[in-house]
Amino acid sequence: MKRTHLSAFQLFNLSTFQLLCAAVAALCAATAAQAAHIEETISLAKGWNAIYLESTPDVAACEEFFAGAPVERVASYHSDAYSSTRQIADDGSVIEQKPISYYVWVPGDETASTMASLGGGRTYMILATNAWSKTFLGVPAAPQQTWRATTGETGFMNIVGVSADAAASIAAKAYFGEGPFGKTSGVAYQIGGSKTEAPTFLPMTIGAKAKVGGGKAYALSATQDADWPGVVGFSGNAAVAFGSDEFSGVTLKNFGTTNRTFSVKIVASKDAQEAFPPMKRMVKDAQGKESWVAVEPGVAWEVPLAASALSAQRFALDRTAMAAGTTYAAVMQIDDLGGTQMRVRIPVTAGEKTADEAAYPTGLWAGYIQMEAVSSLTNETPTAAAGKLRMNILVHVDANGKAKLLQRVAAGVDSEGNVRLFKELSSAKAACENPRRLSTVMMSVDNPIVEATTHTTFGDQLQFQWTVPPAARDNPFRHAWHPDHDGKTADYSGELPSGDDLANYVNPVKPELWSVANTLYFSWHERNDPDADIYFEHNPGETTAGFATWTVGGLVSGGQITSTSKGEINSIGVFYLKRIAEVAEIE
Repeated sequence: MKRTHLSAFQLFNLSTFQLLCAAVAALCAATAAQAAHIEETISLAKGWNAIYLESTPDVAACEEFFAGAPVERVASYHSDAYSSTRQIADDGSVIEQKPISYYVWVPGDETASTMASLGGGRTYMILATNAWSKTFLGVPAAPQQTWRATTGETGFMNIVGVSADAAASIAAKAYFGEGPFGKTSGVAYQIGGSKTEAPTFLPMTIGAKAKVGGGKAYALSATQDADWPGVVGFSGNAAVAFGSDEFSGVTLKNFGTTNRTFSVKIVASKDAQEAFPPMKRMVKDAQGKESWVAVEPGVAWEVPLAASALSAQRFALDRTAMAAGTTYAAVMQIDDLGGTQMRVRIPVTAGEKTADEAAYPTGLWAGYIQMEAVSSLTNETPTAAAGKLRMNILVHVDANGKAKLLQRVAAGVDSEGNVRLFKELSSAKAACENPRRLSTVMMSVDNPIVEATTHTTFGDQLQFQWTVPPAARDNPFRHAWHPDHDGKTADYSGELPSGDDLANYVNPVKPELWSVANTLYFSWHERNDPDADIYFEHNPGETTAGFATWTVGGLVSGGQITSTSKGEINSIGVFYLKRIAEVAEIE
């Protein structure tokens, strides 16, 4: 089969089955603590200080963070305060709003304080009565900066932080020049002074010698309204969060006006309790072929980007390499290798694998198969079908790795808070409140559980075989109210030959009902070839997909078995599975 992700990665349609799966998953969901830390130092001189925080401190409450510090006032600048400055009254008139661009914390004065805690990616102005510094652990955050045009605005300036190494020496026009500030016409101020009422704005001459420092903030003019964090930015989320999926990533964007090269690396969290997650990243060769390579801590790769261009950074997580009871987290660092020296750090979180978490892939997996090509009784080679046939499937893997294909299963939470699985809903009702049942139509109701046979490894190959007998309630050839469907000859004089004997196909007297043999084969291999590499290069995870082959036997063409017709129809397609419950036993 042609290598393609196509429908193998499509999400469920909003069907009853999907909603039931979501309900079962919700019953089984557990919240895992997620974090990722950098070490940051805040240094204050006596008087007013304008700083930029790269991270949200673990102890973020101002009262605790500044406990014992010689600090009289802390003001947080919110650059997005002007993005929503009006409301509409019931009569349609506009209610003008006065934007609050500064939130203030005053030690010991709750009445005057409008801010309670610190946040990463923001700028602050702090009045200190003496020099003071503090080193802390925090969760990194990307810069947040909305610029407001200052043309015609008397006395208004944008307070903008510099996200860079504190030891870096950066030309001011290089760092800010490709944004709304304007390289030639912009006005900039350093923020300082010792007056208690307000800081002093000291003019800076934006020339070749004007420098700005990492972790500092400055007052700047702007030629237009714009969201501009600096040359390093993101399109969409600014965090790599795996959650319940094994795949995650971010999309980098060059917010500059010239070509740039970014250096990207993932480094260990500064919190000793957080282990480096077992990760891979997607790379492409000169021909565009994709492959996964291991992510080594601190080993950088370069991403060249034209102005306004994007680059998707894709990652995969190997949950089998995660030890129980360990929290996994790291930090992605993106550095501009050009004159801005901008540095952005964001969290990489993989959650926590708790000590009682079921080992992969133990649990209940729900999803679908989608058959896209089918053979005929005269041609065993499947050809593309006019449409795509999708059917729900349920697979359970026990603690010993044995996989079972299920026609139905019930799930619920008992009075002690334990998630449990049952073969029948009646059993679940006796043990749990408001249990849910999942079922499929692809298997016979008389074959509710089929264990994998020849191929038994989830993530490699699985094969399930079952037979729908002639007298089964849902045999497709049986009509319960048809007078001839009694297992006898047409004159009711005797029993027909067994439907399972293929020789009976050519006998003068043939059975009126036949069994239907089913073989469902799942493959995670390239091109559906068991000798090729695993197709989904990074496996396993909480979702997985691959190729499916379904063979149906017991059918013939014109009642004849020939060298080219064995009475089988083969269909091929894809499958998609998501683990919705980590429960090892079906009761």
